[in-house]
Amino acid sequence: MEFASFVVFFVIACTLSAVLLGISSLLGQKRKSVREMDIYESGVNPVGSATRQYDIKFFVTAILFLLFDVEIVFLLPWALAYKDTTNQAFMIAGFVFFMVILLVGYIFVINSKALKWEE
Repeated sequence: MEFASFVVFFVIACTLSAVLLGISSLLGQKRKSVREMDIYESGVNPVGSATRQYDIKFFVTAILFLLFDVEIVFLLPWALAYKDTTNQAFMIAGFVFFMVILLVGYIFVINSKALKWEE
């Protein structure tokens, strides 16, 4: 019975979605003009190809940023748990272990020259 309200909400949401899509398909416009199907981007006609290739350095930098950013986000729950804990030595050991993992990853990134853009 815990999930009864969720199931009722889910059924109502799915039913309402189906009804609204059905009404839209029945009452909506059926034909598209050439002007409606034309490419439009901020009032400017597109120039060039949409399949421009980017250098892999941009993707590596973005992935590394996300990796270290997400790891740093895990420090907030640790800090909140540290405030309320009685076993502070265990929490500090966990923090040191986590930071060593971050440091090893950072040293690996520096040694692999993933952030060098001149080459």
